[in-house]
Amino acid sequence: MTEIITTQQAECKDCYRCLRGCPVKSIGFVTKQAKIQEERCILCGKCVVECPQKAKVYLNETDEIRRLLQGEDPVILSIAPSFLGSFEESPGQLFNRICQAGFADVEETAIGAALTTREYRRLLASDQWQDKTGLSTCCPVIVNLVERYHPSLMANLLPALSPMVSHARLIKSQRGENCKVVFAGPCIAKLEEARRFGLDGALTFGQLKMLLLEMEALPEKQAPGHYKYEENWLPTRSYPIHNGVLFSVKGAWGSNQDYWSIEGIDQCQEILKAMENGDIAPRFIEMMACQGGCVGGPAIDSRHNLYWRKQRVQDMIKTSESKHLADIPALSGSMAKSFTERPVKEGPFTEAQIMEVLRKMGKEGEKDLRNCEGCGYPSCRDKAVAVLAGLATLDMCIPFMRSKAESLAHMVMTHTPNAVLVLDHQFVLRDFNPAAAQILSQVPLAAGLYLGDYVDVKPYRQALQGKESSYRMLVEYPQWSKSTRQTIVPILAEGLIMLILEDITDIERERLELDAMKENVMDKAKTVIEQQMRVAQEIAGLLGETTAETKATLYELLKHLEDRGNGNIL
Repeated sequence: MTEIITTQQAECKDCYRCLRGCPVKSIGFVTKQAKIQEERCILCGKCVVECPQKAKVYLNETDEIRRLLQGEDPVILSIAPSFLGSFEESPGQLFNRICQAGFADVEETAIGAALTTREYRRLLASDQWQDKTGLSTCCPVIVNLVERYHPSLMANLLPALSPMVSHARLIKSQRGENCKVVFAGPCIAKLEEARRFGLDGALTFGQLKMLLLEMEALPEKQAPGHYKYEENWLPTRSYPIHNGVLFSVKGAWGSNQDYWSIEGIDQCQEILKAMENGDIAPRFIEMMACQGGCVGGPAIDSRHNLYWRKQRVQDMIKTSESKHLADIPALSGSMAKSFTERPVKEGPFTEAQIMEVLRKMGKEGEKDLRNCEGCGYPSCRDKAVAVLAGLATLDMCIPFMRSKAESLAHMVMTHTPNAVLVLDHQFVLRDFNPAAAQILSQVPLAAGLYLGDYVDVKPYRQALQGKESSYRMLVEYPQWSKSTRQTIVPILAEGLIMLILEDITDIERERLELDAMKENVMDKAKTVIEQQMRVAQEIAGLLGETTAETKATLYELLKHLEDRGNGNIL
């Protein structure tokens, strides 16, 4: 399948909301980011709607269609009948705008729905469909759902071309193969179906609106659009609302014993399971994946609620049902459609493997299976299977991760040598760890104790009022001969204060003893130095007297020697 829906990784916040909304759990989170598994996806678009970060985006062929409009071949727009729930102007005004934007013409896909309805009726009247339930196949999501997750019901899919495809082929048969056909609707799955069945392009209503705004600025304008069958009764305009396909096929509104109408993907899945179990066997079931029908599509792009959209379609039907029935020509080619069995392969995983994953998530027994769906899966067991399938990780289990975090926090609080106390804004003790009871053994610590009765809370008040933390502040408790270094952290959102006390009494005592030792050593050093200075001075004095006497003696000796040299010695 062509990649239709993707995730913008930078925008994905790993909240699992898309997975919770996905009816077939086709989204993996192994890389901590949502990734749609194409081989599992049924393109219902619920993940696009659910994502609060708008990280899910889908195929946009606007550039390609713009190039078609600028080409020589005429481009015809087939617009889904649900357009009444998205565009607020009248059909005639809208069709004019579309043609002025460059389209050669625009027609309602309801024309193709008339061909599909004829084929449904023909098939249901044939012998081969007398003893089995026929499922409508105009909704591509339902076809994907059956092909991937309920392949045993493939034979129940009515093999008729969808309104979009039959209409595209009718247009080409009437206008020539060189014309280009583009579809516009509220369905993301139709973007893939259009590619698979050879349409020249497909847009969602939101994309069409953007294209019209861009093309309106062009100077060249096409001729006004022609609203085909405006003055005719076209029953298949009912297709986009709940019961609409059934009305078109059966000729009357409402379900009965043989003709059912089911809306919403969850209800459709339940019906398919009931069929597999042999619990039900009506003649025909209209199946619409979106709640309310196509007017509830993921790309409807409307500011109005579902019931306003549905009412607008119903009003159109009511105002035109008294008109002459439209004469829709038959398609020259075949209306037959084939389906491909594409079952999603899961496992098989043994019970031992599943239980091992559950144990790793802290699920030792039935009492531990909370089935909270926080991870996006309906049960802990489904999550374990997803882990084995490579779609999920253990840390997606919120209770498990919370328990793990609480266990780690508890271990840290229990084994840290520092005291940790939590006070409220009135300095009443809320919680404390075992180390606090040891370090502040003189205080009868208990929840509800006003700490101000035992210690000065002024630093704590200042930290709370100043809204700033204080780090490694020295606080002495002389009454207990205790020294602490404290970190004060105000938790403003909760109106709490966290105190972290490090007992440095022994360190402080050692520091004081070391300081006293240093002072003693310095005193002794000073005494020794003074004594050495005195000795040095005395030695210097003695050396000075001796030097003088030696000098005198030497001078006397020299003089005596000189006298002898001059013959003066008697």
